[in-house]
Amino acid sequence: MTEHARRPIKFLRAQVDVVPDERCEATVEVEAQGAGTFTGTAQGGVGQVDQLRAVARATSDALSDAFEAQGAQVRVVSVQLVETVTQTAVVVSLAASKGTITRSLLGVCDGTKDPATGAALAVLNATNRFLGPG
Repeated sequence: MTEHARRPIKFLRAQVDVVPDERCEATVEVEAQGAGTFTGTAQGGVGQVDQLRAVARATSDALSDAFEAQGAQVRVVSVQLVETVTQTAVVVSLAASKGTITRSLLGVCDGTKDPATGAALAVLNATNRFLGPG
């Protein structure tokens, strides 16, 4: 059996809380291999897509902090829910840079049972290989 390469970033948790004035606050925690944990937060509206956008922004902030030494930045361009016959997918579009390289990235994850986790994992799906070693 071959050993799978470890991902540079591991998802730990995503949480969305409704705060006063019809707003939400998203908190996402990730773990960077060999560097510890990083937490990102972002606020947004209370609609479902607004909440998922806040989760995606919180995830991108945590990733940018985790890879700050490498000059990496991740910015959320858009978030969309795609309904299929039996599932709901979260699709994120990102702009990511690392050093002098900039890429447009697309991430997708099942968000049927837990859309907030789906949004965070879609960001990680898009960025893990790009931000990883190499």
